[in-house]
Amino acid sequence: MDKEILERINNASFFLEIGKPLAKAKTIKDTLEVLMYQVGNIFQPMNWSLLLKDPKTGDMIFTVVVGSSREKLQGVRIPKGEGIAGHILNTGESLIVENVEEDKRFSIRMDESTGFKTKSIIGVPLKTDDKTFGVIELINKISGHNFNKLELTLLTTIAEYAAIAIERSYYNQALKKIALTDSLTGLKNRNSFERALNNRAEMLKRYGVISALLIMDLKGFKQINEKYGHEAGDKVLKEFATMLGSMVRAVDDIFRYSGDKFTVIMPQTSLDKAEQAKLRILNRLKSEVFLDGMISLCVTIGIRLIDAETKKEILDFVNKKNMLPISSLSQDADVERMESNLKPLLDEEEESLEAEELAEHNKTHYKDVMLPGDYTHFNKNDHGHITVKRLSMRAIDFETMRQQHKIVPEDILDVTFTLDDSKRSLVKRRVRIDSVQEKYIKAQFYNPPPYDKNMGFYFMA
Repeated sequence: MDKEILERINNASFFLEIGKPLAKAKTIKDTLEVLMYQVGNIFQPMNWSLLLKDPKTGDMIFTVVVGSSREKLQGVRIPKGEGIAGHILNTGESLIVENVEEDKRFSIRMDESTGFKTKSIIGVPLKTDDKTFGVIELINKISGHNFNKLELTLLTTIAEYAAIAIERSYYNQALKKIALTDSLTGLKNRNSFERALNNRAEMLKRYGVISALLIMDLKGFKQINEKYGHEAGDKVLKEFATMLGSMVRAVDDIFRYSGDKFTVIMPQTSLDKAEQAKLRILNRLKSEVFLDGMISLCVTIGIRLIDAETKKEILDFVNKKNMLPISSLSQDADVERMESNLKPLLDEEEESLEAEELAEHNKTHYKDVMLPGDYTHFNKNDHGHITVKRLSMRAIDFETMRQQHKIVPEDILDVTFTLDDSKRSLVKRRVRIDSVQEKYIKAQFYNPPPYDKNMGFYFMA
């Protein structure tokens, strides 16, 4: 551990520095990314991961992976109880392994699939109320030294802080989901619809992304309730929602905005494409039967393009209808079971945001540049000037000023370079070398922050 870090630990404000960013994180995903960024800064491992428990199988899933094996490990499952992480999950105890070759609990399977050579491991549980829901695992230090007991104690303490932050983010997301979800069908509700409508209008205004809207009304639904009872009516609504979900694209959003009225927002869809979707649904309804084959449904479908003018018209139309009450916290919400619901809720969070797709694109999108900079080898007596040629939020290509250097793949360097923005912003990063072709070098940022304001504005410009 660096002397600078040790000095910071002795300062009473150290954990406050860690806690502030965690407290500001608004979503589960943000919380996990901030946590792993802090871990990388403090412990400087070669690879580090956060694994969450699958509530159905007990397996562990690599949920946040940082380091050279990121692409190979992200989303990979470890069977229940396997390896060091499995042991930590089962026992709920922190663990340090200085030499994995001498530990029978170590599973070599991950090394075989990634080509990475694990030497030492430090791992701690993430738990709340004596229930372990995840594990933080650090592998090898970039200094080449083994992890020590002080670091184990420190990581355990950080994990306790992190578990509280994750729990807070989880409850915020879970309660938000309740407020925005129709409890009967599981579809998004009227509140979600209004938010999504505003978002679609804004996307058109800012980026020119058009969206279409299908407005559906189930005809004669009142008679179904009167003839078969409200329980049967609820079943029909759920069956219709399921059918509708099977007929639209993954990017489309379905809403139940009133008792027997549904809408579908279709991003990047013209009127012609929306008309085709409407016809598919109507043709399906000609042969579809509901309530165990007892009834058919007659549905009217209107189509509109979403823009600033029609947004108000649509909202006025929707708000004139007999609305459903906002979901209450008592409606079948098993919010308190965080251990079981955390991973599924995180999955929903990641899948639902189109903005997340844009952000991910910005992180990996390269920009051709000519930026001056310098490098210092992390553990070799080597330094020099560089010119940055290509840049993204996660990676960098640069060229050294001299042919003779000591840089080889998997090396760790510290680089600094100056952006050609109005502020002439100085960027400092640690990088891991991917490939070396004489003077031209490709690298990944070792531990990029979850968000960098200067770099973010630079790529948006």
